[in-house]
Parts: sequence; structure tokens; C-alpha cells
Amino acid sequence: MKKNILVTLADRNYIKQAQQLFSSVYWNAGWKGDYMLLAYDIPENDLMWFRDKGILVRECEPILTESETRIGHAPLTTLSKFYLFTPEFRKWKNIVFLDGDIIVRGALDTLADTKGFAAARILNMLRTSLKGQFQDRNRSNKRLFKELESKCNLRRPAFNSGVMVFNTDIISENDFQNLKNILLYFKEILFISEETVLNIHFYGKWQELSQVYNVCPSYEMYHSGCASGDLKGIILHTYSCFPGGKPWYPTSPLNVEWKSNLDKADLIDIANPQIPEIILSEREEAQYDFYLKNLHKNNPYKFYHYKIRNFYKYNKYTLLAAAFLKNNYPKIYQLQRKLRNVS
Repeated sequence: MKKNILVTLADRNYIKQAQQLFSSVYWNAGWKGDYMLLAYDIPENDLMWFRDKGILVRECEPILTESETRIGHAPLTTLSKFYLFTPEFRKWKNIVFLDGDIIVRGALDTLADTKGFAAARILNMLRTSLKGQFQDRNRSNKRLFKELESKCNLRRPAFNSGVMVFNTDIISENDFQNLKNILLYFKEILFISEETVLNIHFYGKWQELSQVYNVCPSYEMYHSGCASGDLKGIILHTYSCFPGGKPWYPTSPLNVEWKSNLDKADLIDIANPQIPEIILSEREEAQYDFYLKNLHKNNPYKFYHYKIRNFYKYNKYTLLAAAFLKNNYPKIYQLQRKLRNVS
């Protein structure tokens, strides 16, 4: 066991995504700590690839089940992030968590020196503030909003939970149960279940991580006209509406890079770390962080309308069709989800 650990999360439909992530971390970041997969409903024969590579596997029991009322817009899989805040993770000094829709391009060493809990502020127009983390489904929810407003300033920024780094000294015996309690108590108004819960849990206690470690490539590429290869960020995270889709889609500008990382996944040897591809100085990191924040600040409305227009243009009928299949033809629904991630 090493001092620090890098973790991602996947279910049976996102195995290739996890392999790509670990590959990009190995080849590009030169990560020297442990690697771990939080595995949600993944068959043992698929987990063997990770075990054979020396990647630790933590199999996660469901926090909620499909039969329970859906909470927020994120898949139930993402709730497994709560396991990071259990006492078993105190074995390591620092934890770096990365979502599966991430490409890592450079060194992550400075993240392992984080004190407390840190994440990058959300910059896109739709949910930059804490208030944007909630949705009002009916008037009966006013009580929940009033309770939140009495405890939190909902105008304060919210953080994205796709990149989180923290020192394990913050983990208490009750954190996991407290996160579940928040989830169930505010379930009617949560927008993205696990991210919103974490924002409530760490309200007033999180540090802002440099945007270099959570670059949303859709925004920069759309407004600056740069190519994907010109992005300077250490971590590219396609958490927002991205022209061409996620990086595993053939239409994505990042697909060639993503596939190159995946193709090298079988060659990783975590016992022999590589030299990082990119190491940013503190000055370079600060300059690019300033640039990214100003890019969003100066063009919010244009990007907002761009996102809304494309969301309804491309996703309205897709979402309706997916809901129909899930409710009426669950086997076909599961098959299309699996096929969606093959390319």
C-alpha cells in the first residue's frame, strides 16, 4: 500500500472508460500512488483485468435500488462515490477521485498535497451557484428550500464532483451515513444526486481547485476556436454539453486521443511509473486558471443559449425513447446502453 491513491468509478457499461482513464493517468501523469476502481455491478471476469494490472477493486453495494424513487438526474452508480468517505480509506493519506469521462494529460502530484477537501468550481451558466444544484418539482418543496436557505447561502459557488481531492484526515465515522441522510432528506429537490449531496455536506468547508484540473473542453473549444490538441489543461473533463459527444464517441474531437490511451491500457505496469508528459509550473497553472475563468465570465449568455438549444435539439426525443425502452423493454434498454459504449 502506498501513501496516496487515485480512484475512479464504473459499472459494467463503463469498463472501457475506466481502462482509458487509468491508462491516461499511467502514461501521461506518471502517478506513483495506488490505483483503485470503485466497481458497481461489474462481473468478476471483467474485474480480473483490473486485478491483474495491480489495480485495487472495491466492489460497492447499491446505496439505492432501481425499484426506489429515482433521485436527481445522475445514474445510481454515481452514489458509490460516498464510499470514499468511509473509515477504510484512512489507510491512505490523500485521495484523488476522477470521473470516467476524463482524459488526463499531465502530472497530478500537486493534488496529492491537498489539505482538507478541494474541487473545481462549476463555471457553466446552468448551475454555477449552489441554487443551481436543486430543482423544484412542486410547491410542497418550498419547506425544503426554506430550510436550505436558512443554513446555506445558495448564491455561493458550487463545485463539480467529477474531480475531488482530499486528505483522509477529514473522514469521520459518520460521514457515509450523513451523506445518505442528506440524499434521502432532500431527494425531492436534488438536481444531480451525488454532486448536490456532496455540495451540501461540504458547504463552507471546500477549497477551490484550479480549473487546470477540471477543464471543460466544450466551452474553451467553442469560444476560442482552438483545437483539442491546443488545450493546456492537465485534466479534460467532458461533464458539460460537448459538441460531438463524450470522448469515446467517434464524432468527438477527443476520440483519437481517447482511443490511443485505451489502446495502450494493456501495456500499463503500475509498478514502474512513467515520466509525466506535462508538468505545469505554479505560474503556468495560475495563468491558465485565470484564462479559463475569464473565458466563462465574459461569454455566459452565448454559451447558455448554445447549451439549451443543443440539449433540446439532440436530447429531447432520445431521453423519451430511453425512458420508454427502460419501462417496457428493459433487456433492449440494457443492450443499447452496452452497445453505446463499445466504440
